[in-house]
Amino acid sequence: MKKYLLSFFILMFTVVTAFAADTKDKSSESIALAEEVPVESWVLSFRGGLNGSQASFRDWQSGGVNTLAITSNARFEAKYRLHRWKYNLLVNTRYGQALIDNEYRKTDDLLNIRNQFRYFLHDETWSALFDLNFRTQFDIGKDKDNINRISQFMAPGYLSQILGITYSPVDYFDASFGASMKQTFVTNKDLGPIYGLDPGDTFRNEAGFSFLINFEKEVFENVTYKTSVETFTNVNRPLDESNFTFSNELDMTINRYLSTNFKFVMHYDKDAIDKIQLMQVLSVGLTFRFI
Repeated sequence: MKKYLLSFFILMFTVVTAFAADTKDKSSESIALAEEVPVESWVLSFRGGLNGSQASFRDWQSGGVNTLAITSNARFEAKYRLHRWKYNLLVNTRYGQALIDNEYRKTDDLLNIRNQFRYFLHDETWSALFDLNFRTQFDIGKDKDNINRISQFMAPGYLSQILGITYSPVDYFDASFGASMKQTFVTNKDLGPIYGLDPGDTFRNEAGFSFLINFEKEVFENVTYKTSVETFTNVNRPLDESNFTFSNELDMTINRYLSTNFKFVMHYDKDAIDKIQLMQVLSVGLTFRFI
């Protein structure tokens, strides 16, 4: 199954790259030289969202469970350009709780901070890349029975670095490949074995290579599609044991404040579980744009 998925990612990269390259302006004006770009510029965006659902039952013979669920999210992005240098900062956070028959359950939890430094070559479709990414969660996570603790802040926490090259023929698509390092932190020693650490250990360092794909485009009016693939292959492990995250998201704007979002994510990390993890979320709620 994992071999087929890796083949699918390669096929998707080939198709999307061909599409992006085909839509690119072929004229010499599309190759911007350093002196043609703004000397200095910042582009900032900051938005947040709040989604909720509620269901209440009393003497309802068909059955039902009293439920109250609230999920919040915030996304801050900063882009800075100076001649051939470019810096991107992305801070992505999500948190959700549900009250189900007087029992609280965590439904979503993410803290992700990504820094990217790029140096554009003469043909600006190519650039040297250094990527620094940090990911963990805010709160305690429990198993499906809501009894045993399986995660918390910095248990696990992941820090990764990629040094490589990026191909970006259009502004809504880029693909990167490079040598990488990955550090896993599990500050709670009791949780270490859950994430592939030896008993008593709180840290693991791995060397390998990574592959990144990002595509974000308004495919219809007020409908934006985002997809990304991120892989990490340990040099000491077979290729079909590569970690990967395949994320898809549709943002549909209803009006200035209301939006609908559909998210589908596939994740594989053999250190945690030798199965493909799936997440699917459909939400309608409020969206606020601060910048």
